[in-house]
Amino acid sequence: MEAEIITRFLESVGQKADVDLYLKLFRAQKKESFAVICASARIVQTALDPFHFDLRILSGLGLTPVVVVGLFEPRDADRQAARVHEWLLEDQVPAQIVPLLPALSPPLIEVVRETIHMNTIPLLSLEPSRDAPLEARFALLRELVTGLESRKVVFLSTSAGLVRDGLPHIPVVNLESDYDRLLRGGTLTRQHASLLRHGKQLIDLTPHRVTATVVNPLQLLRELFTINGAGTLIRKGSRVESHRGIDSLDRARLQALIESAFGRSLKDGVLDRPFERIFVEENYLGAALLLQTPVGTCLSKFAVDRQAQGEGIGGDLWSVMIRDYPSFFWRARPTNPISTWYLKNGDGVARFPDWHVYWRGLTVDQIEPAIRQALAAPIDFVD
Repeated sequence: MEAEIITRFLESVGQKADVDLYLKLFRAQKKESFAVICASARIVQTALDPFHFDLRILSGLGLTPVVVVGLFEPRDADRQAARVHEWLLEDQVPAQIVPLLPALSPPLIEVVRETIHMNTIPLLSLEPSRDAPLEARFALLRELVTGLESRKVVFLSTSAGLVRDGLPHIPVVNLESDYDRLLRGGTLTRQHASLLRHGKQLIDLTPHRVTATVVNPLQLLRELFTINGAGTLIRKGSRVESHRGIDSLDRARLQALIESAFGRSLKDGVLDRPFERIFVEENYLGAALLLQTPVGTCLSKFAVDRQAQGEGIGGDLWSVMIRDYPSFFWRARPTNPISTWYLKNGDGVARFPDWHVYWRGLTVDQIEPAIRQALAAPIDFVD
């Protein structure tokens, strides 16, 4: 598939800045860590056309997911995997069926890794585990995700995401705060309740950070390449700590986080400023640094570690921050990849050649002084 066609298609999926951001993030990871996509027999039977188109696009972008067939319906998985393989080869998309045994072994995971590094999509059927309970198949999935250090597990669904009777799909499930309520409510379908239970166990027991997504194949690329997503993101959730000043923080880790997020080195002395409040995710995967100025509170830095972007940590930070600080202002470069997210979460923006100045909760009289303050602030990063 021509690169120009792929680019135009992805631009139609979402904002170009979103697409560029996620492409950069995905390509910065280990090749085998991109994603594991679980397709049921029903998806292969009824939605193979959009699913195989998704795989064509991803392959054309140099992204190679692992495809697992038969997680919930293993008895016909070999035949369904063969169908996916046939369709991909017809479109000259490299793919290979990797035979599985009822148990995964390190050599087999290494075969999957080598297949990915040959830019070939591995297709794994769970039919050899057809007599095992669902818990055992999810354990195999977890071994695969652990061995490849996969960052994302995608469960393809005929619905838009996790759904409740008569309600729109759920966009985000924070396992820390939403899990018990959703299962206790009894409104999820039986299959989606099972998926949520097993998905939580998968996320909890995998030794590295991983997120899960439930999405329809028609919306898979929008889910992968836009900040707002399209399906249901299932994530572990984050604990955000609040600090008054930097003395109670690990300064080196905070600086490493900010420099990772912005891709640039901080100037000396930036972290010596008298910050009013610093919100930090407990594992230093995200932080928000606020300063008091003569015209109000300024959000000096809002940073999420590059490897953790797309996991919802920014949303957790923002929620805690606006609870304590309902009004503040900040600035960002016009090229900032999350400018659309800032627009969505702010009340207004003033655009200048070098900076965009955003605000939230300010009165009309506060806006102009805040803009002047933001534009006059020093540059914090080394050129």
